[in-house]
Amino acid sequence: MAKSKGPSINLDSFLDILTCLQGVLILVIISTGIDAAQTKVLIPTPIERLSTKKPIYMECRGDLIYPMDIAALGRDAKSKITQMTVAAGGDQMKLLQAMTETRVMNDYYEVDLSYYMLGQLVIKPRKDAVTPGFALEERATMGSDNFMTRALKNIDFEKERVVLVVRDDSFNVFKVAQRLCFLVKVEVVVQIYDVREPLRFNQNAVLSEG
Repeated sequence: MAKSKGPSINLDSFLDILTCLQGVLILVIISTGIDAAQTKVLIPTPIERLSTKKPIYMECRGDLIYPMDIAALGRDAKSKITQMTVAAGGDQMKLLQAMTETRVMNDYYEVDLSYYMLGQLVIKPRKDAVTPGFALEERATMGSDNFMTRALKNIDFEKERVVLVVRDDSFNVFKVAQRLCFLVKVEVVVQIYDVREPLRFNQNAVLSEG
């Protein structure tokens, strides 16, 4: 006696769905390929590397750019600490009190002396600064007259490099500054910081760089 066959299954609808999915995937692949072919990288991504060149620091903050004379701040801090140490005559409490009452600063930044005894040069933006940062126009070129172009024209490309300290709220001005550096083919290093993060440097390294 022959066995009865089960009910037949119609797979047409399932095959239609697979065909549609295959078509969608092909369109996605083609679109991705076209976008990739049209992408042009005009400025190479800076790579951290060892260098003997003197760093010229500039900070991108609040969509403005600021000159950072780290070496001068380091020298001023060392001089002030030396003077206070001599005046304290070995009295640590007197020295600490003098440190809390002393300010080491320039037009844009102030040194946090509480970290100095730990071998760190910590600087932060001055809250009472009256000198504003410099604005860089989006279409600025080396023919423009602004802080960045003047600084780049005075750099010794054989002995100096640019270090761009970039706050995470200032990528627009960073792109302009990076493009200007790329145009003159100066060596560039990029350091990313949170907008509230203080800037920390090694004291001895800063003094040797200055």
